[in-house]
Amino acid sequence: MGTGRRAGRPRSASREMLEEAACELFLEKGYGATSVADITQRAGVSRNTFFNYIPTKSDLLWTSVDDALEALAADLAATGRGDGPRAAVAEVRDALLRLAAGMEPGTVVLAFANAEPMGVTEELEESAARRQGRAGQIIAAHLRRRGAEDLAADVLGRAHAGAFLAALRAWSRSAVPREPFPDILARALDTLGPLTR
Repeated sequence: MGTGRRAGRPRSASREMLEEAACELFLEKGYGATSVADITQRAGVSRNTFFNYIPTKSDLLWTSVDDALEALAADLAATGRGDGPRAAVAEVRDALLRLAAGMEPGTVVLAFANAEPMGVTEELEESAARRQGRAGQIIAAHLRRRGAEDLAADVLGRAHAGAFLAALRAWSRSAVPREPFPDILARALDTLGPLTR
C-alpha cells in the first residue's frame, strides 16, 4: 500500500531550481526575452512541472512572499484573544513581525535589487500591487472579524500591506550584510502610528 507521495524531486527543490534558473536567465537575457521553455530547460524540468508549481512566469519572483501571505492568513486566523479592534491592530503588527522574522531574501529581493538589468521593473510593480492587495484583504478581514467597521478595516489593511511591501523594497536595496527584515518592517509600521492608535 502506497503512502500517496509521488516519486521525483521534492516540491521545494523543484521550485527552487525554477527560481534560480529564472533569475539567471532574467539577468542574462532580460525578463521579456526569457520564456517559460527557457526556464524549464535551464532548470532541467518539464513545462508541466513548471505549471504544477508556478502559475505564471512573474510568480517565480514572488514565491517567498506568496508563502508568507498564506502563513499570515493562518496566523491571523489563529489569533483573536485581545479586546476589540485596537487589540486586533496590535495582533496584525505582531503577526507581520513574526512573518518577517522567518523570511529569507528570496528571488523578489534579488529582483527588486536588479530590476533594471533583469528588465522586470514594470512587472515587479504590477505583481507587487497584487500582493499588496492580497495582504490588505487578509489584514482587513482579520480586523473585521475583531469588530472594526468596514472603512477602518480597509484603510488599516491597505496601510499595513503597504508598509510590508515598502519594507520589502527597502530590504532589497540595503547593503549586504542586510539589516534584519523585522527591523526594517518595524520602522515602516511605526510610520502608521497615528492610524493605529
